[in-house]
Amino acid sequence: MYLQRRPAAPLDAVVACLWASERGALVHARERILPSGCDSVVIALHEAPLRRFADIDDRCGNSIGNALWQGVHDAPVLRDTSAPACVVGISFRAGGAAALAGVPMGELAGRTVALDALWGSAVARLRERLQDTAGAAARLDLLEAWLYRRLASARPGDPVVAQALALFASMPTRAEVGPVQLAVGCSPQRFVARFRDAVGLTPKRYARVLRFHTLVQRLAAVDDAGLAELALDGGYVDQSHLSNEFRRLGGLTPMAYRPVAGDRPTHVAIGG
Repeated sequence: MYLQRRPAAPLDAVVACLWASERGALVHARERILPSGCDSVVIALHEAPLRRFADIDDRCGNSIGNALWQGVHDAPVLRDTSAPACVVGISFRAGGAAALAGVPMGELAGRTVALDALWGSAVARLRERLQDTAGAAARLDLLEAWLYRRLASARPGDPVVAQALALFASMPTRAEVGPVQLAVGCSPQRFVARFRDAVGLTPKRYARVLRFHTLVQRLAAVDDAGLAELALDGGYVDQSHLSNEFRRLGGLTPMAYRPVAGDRPTHVAIGG
């Protein structure tokens, strides 16, 4: 079972979707989570701790606890799928997590941290309430209401970064920082600092991840597009450039990309 939905305003300005999943152990024991340019939160309602792996050769993994914050990343995150799981989660918008994290986003980039390190004892109370609530839809109702109350005391977002993110979103395949920096009227150094604090990545790195994520979404949606066509449409110099970027950011080749489901294009099974 998998359910996701967009929250109501004003929460939808910072959260792209809330989701709930309940499943048995999967045939594949691990999955890659490809970069999307956004932070996320996962809360396990089952008792086994959530586990992440350092790389493809790491067979032991690292137990995070029952709730985690996944910082924005520019390399694949490897997660454990070997046991049954019942979880709820939050997928933030790019730059949206800054309103609720309580720390500069650069401190979380590329990291997986226990959620109570950021939100304290409130995490355990929220998890208990979610465990006591029957049904995925009701759990998402509870989570949305909890986040809405937390947002009321959140710090306002950086308007310069919000403008920059809108400009990047309007040209997701270009991966060009100069025109965006000029449009928002910041010096290069100040723009990088403000953007990293709000998003977690530098503008240049974010633009590359956004271009990659746009490509991944297209690959998940079409079956017959050739790599040369995808490179041309996706803002890459040529097919070789596309393939190299895919390996750098995704950890696999475009030809090996197979999402576990059409509505989860960033999740790719790891065999063996």
